[in-house]
Amino acid sequence: MTAALLLGLGLVLMAIGMPVAFAIGIAGFTYFFLPETFLPINIGPQRIVSATQSFPLLAVPLFIFIGHLMNASGITPRLMRLSTLLAGWMSGGLAQASIVLSTLMGGVSGSAVADAAMQSRVRGRA
Repeated sequence: MTAALLLGLGLVLMAIGMPVAFAIGIAGFTYFFLPETFLPINIGPQRIVSATQSFPLLAVPLFIFIGHLMNASGITPRLMRLSTLLAGWMSGGLAQASIVLSTLMGGVSGSAVADAAMQSRVRGRA
């Protein structure tokens, strides 16, 4: 019953032209005010904050920092030149060089997040 009510509310809000993110947020927030699931007002923020308090999520900004640090130190442009030298002459050279660069960065940083942050910065300048 509760799920159908919240789904219906979200669909009605989207049907009247409200953006999808706001419609889902409002429908989800009304869950806290339903009589059969009424919770104290401080439980909502606690659940939202507790979802962000995990050790794997703590590592993401640090890996992005390592990617930016590698850009600033000049490691990544040198790796990009090496990967272009190794695979740039092939058909689809930019894609092949990007794959070689990802392979090299996987060995250096050990993180796909740092690799993506580094490649987006380096490929954006090239």
